[in-house]
Amino acid sequence: MKKINLLILLLFTTLIVAQKKKSSKMGQSTLEELKMTVYEKDSTASAVVLYEHANRYPDNNKREIPRTDYYFRIKIFNKAAFDKANIAINLYKEQKILDVSAVTYNLTEIGTIEKTKLQEKDIFTTKEGKNWTVKKFTLPNIKEGSVIEYKYSVSSPYLGIDDWEFQSDIPKIKSDYDASILGNYKYNIKIVGFLKLNKDKPSVDKKCVYIDGLGEGACAVYSYGMNNIPAFKEEDYMLSKKNYISKLTFDLKSSTGYDGSIKNYATTWKQADKTLKDQFFNNQTSKKNYFKRRIPETILTTENTLERAKKVFNFIRNHYTWNDKNWTNEDAKVKEAFDDKSGDVGEINLSLYNSLQAADIKANLVVLSTRNNGVTTKLFPVIYDYNYVIVKAIIDDKEYFLDATDKFLPFGQVPIKALNGEARIIDFKGKSSWVGLQPKIKSSKNITAKLSLSEDGEFSGNLIIRRSGYFAANQRKKISLTNENDYLQDFESKNPDLEVDEYKAVDTENLEKPLLEIFKIKLIMDEDLANKTRINPIFFDRVKENPFKLKERNYPVDFAYPRKQNYLLNLEIPEGYTITQLPESKAISLPNKAGSFIFKTIKKGNIVNVYLRLNISKRIFQVSEYYALKEFYKQIIISENSYIVIEKKP
Repeated sequence: MKKINLLILLLFTTLIVAQKKKSSKMGQSTLEELKMTVYEKDSTASAVVLYEHANRYPDNNKREIPRTDYYFRIKIFNKAAFDKANIAINLYKEQKILDVSAVTYNLTEIGTIEKTKLQEKDIFTTKEGKNWTVKKFTLPNIKEGSVIEYKYSVSSPYLGIDDWEFQSDIPKIKSDYDASILGNYKYNIKIVGFLKLNKDKPSVDKKCVYIDGLGEGACAVYSYGMNNIPAFKEEDYMLSKKNYISKLTFDLKSSTGYDGSIKNYATTWKQADKTLKDQFFNNQTSKKNYFKRRIPETILTTENTLERAKKVFNFIRNHYTWNDKNWTNEDAKVKEAFDDKSGDVGEINLSLYNSLQAADIKANLVVLSTRNNGVTTKLFPVIYDYNYVIVKAIIDDKEYFLDATDKFLPFGQVPIKALNGEARIIDFKGKSSWVGLQPKIKSSKNITAKLSLSEDGEFSGNLIIRRSGYFAANQRKKISLTNENDYLQDFESKNPDLEVDEYKAVDTENLEKPLLEIFKIKLIMDEDLANKTRINPIFFDRVKENPFKLKERNYPVDFAYPRKQNYLLNLEIPEGYTITQLPESKAISLPNKAGSFIFKTIKKGNIVNVYLRLNISKRIFQVSEYYALKEFYKQIIISENSYIVIEKKP
């Protein structure tokens, strides 16, 4: 959902003191920059932003329409960064691009600067849907060692101000943002991320504008800057990088007309809730009579409330096919979606909400932002941050959070993508509130293997995998997307040491029960058992590499949900062999009982039992806990890469 949609600027004829003098000029590249071969603060960087600057101000040549001048200068070190020369500028409806200029600088053999300018004919326009246009150009004559410099301006008759990202996937030496905003517009300005500003200088220009008949008016002037910005490097177990990239965000708070009237933009949560109902839900929250006529009578007359709710949930989930679209504010129509048996998240879960009410079950809508969309703020109402809606049902004083778009999650379990900070429970009659969504069902994986070594040197036996919670949901989906033969081929390709002779899956459709997979397997050995061999007892689902590789991580580790994994191997060795080496047992824990790892090997006669337990007991680890978590996984990998050594008796 784009916050720009509703924020149309009222235009008045004014005389204005130009702020354009703050904008950066072209022609700043130097011989020293061209001679750079590496960025000393990050020798792995393929490019570095030498300087970037944005300057937003009311344009006196365009009847006060805000104009933003952009300037960028980037050093290219190698071919991996050639894509930095491909520029795409998104324009919404009436936004216009002005004064595009771009130059590529290269160092000649004799040590002078060669300039290659972008030609007007090499600027292209493409249409992206009915509302968006994209201006594209590629800087010419790109080579390893080039410096690219370009600028452009965007004129926008909307009050929405784009975020300014100080941080990106390459380091930056200097990044500045200036804005001169007419005093009758108030914004909530937020600094996102973990890096600190080097410049933060707000001020007031009391003679920013002169309006005929009204006199002089003031502007709020903001000047922000950041220096020596490291590249943002993504790693496993994180939310959307939108949450962590250091940036400025602007959200319109209010506007004052020239007659003194004030218009507030969802300045209270009560107003925001009303906007959600009237606009985003498209008045589709009062259709219970429609669904009452379409839900089978046998469901509506089910006496037990919980069973009735489950039947309603299953009816809606089985009726619809999700079209892979999240919730939008664009004309949700539950009746049409019901007839089509297909809909987006909003249409399906609004249908569920109405259906639960039709079945006399108390329900609320719950709005949230998904993990890849970013965490919403609670400091002030920002309804455009939400892109997902689920349903809360209250049954016998217990809360159940429901999403009917996912056919592999049981009643009461929301998708992993919904586990993202706090969600907003919308109560149209009472007071809305916040809730931190938690998994209702624990996620665990239990692996049991029993293998025996035959006289001819072949390991064979059974492998049983029992999954619950999200582990089960993910595996059920995987099984459903292919046939058994292709599924087993994929299984063997990912586990090259295993050969499957027989396979059976139990409770693939009964979502209330754990998923059970039973394999009859052979363990393929690379070594000849004539004299001595070794076997890794963790032959399945081993942690092969550390998910935490960064020297320093400036954002939390987010596992989404706690999880447990148990592994038990019973290995039987025939009389003709002897066990000469066992892996070392180990037990390690994370601070504050946040996780534990236990690895044991026990030998009794000709049988070896190997037991492993990995437990991550909390969802989020803060930056200060990163090194402990990194070392924790390092020790896991060491243990799981140890071997049992078997020798044939003489």
